[in-house]
Amino acid sequence: MPTMPKGRKRQKQLYDAAARLFASQGYHATSLRELAETLGLNKSSLYHYFDSKQELLYRLLDDYISEALEEIQALCAGGRDPEEKLADFMRYYTRFYAKDLDRLALLVNEVDNLEPRFRRVLEKKERRYLAALTDIFEQLRSQGRLKDVPSTVAAFAFFGMVHYTFRWYRPKGRVSPEELSEMFWEIFGRGVLWPEKGKRS
Repeated sequence: MPTMPKGRKRQKQLYDAAARLFASQGYHATSLRELAETLGLNKSSLYHYFDSKQELLYRLLDDYISEALEEIQALCAGGRDPEEKLADFMRYYTRFYAKDLDRLALLVNEVDNLEPRFRRVLEKKERRYLAALTDIFEQLRSQGRLKDVPSTVAAFAFFGMVHYTFRWYRPKGRVSPEELSEMFWEIFGRGVLWPEKGKRS
């Protein structure tokens, strides 16, 4: 496995610490001085990585969303069976977000605190998530596999189920992120599909 460049490693430590503090204390209640002390840095050193607290929140969320989006677009590409794509999408999305509950909490609770110019970028990427999932549902509908559920309703229901895991799920508890992803696929994915192609029994 290649070694992460020193600068990128330090940036990741900064983002992780910021996500942890913002999630536990709230964005507005956390100062940059407190963040610097947590990292053992001078406050002025933080500005090597970002220009403002606003930009810090934006960048740690944008990195997070972009990483998942890249993977999702890759697994949705090609001519595979749409049910396989749906299963892969739901399993990956659940695992990814369940493994970083701090950033997930920020995604749910703090996006509205971003300036419009930052918020628009994240919302555009979130719409690409929605488009990818609804497209899979429409492919399944064309095969007679999707139950009588609007694709957007099904997509938002799934995202809501995953996004609010930060309120109750603990990755180090009895259920691993991998096990949780299988449970969510069983509960939700199979819940919106007919058991066999073209059959409604």
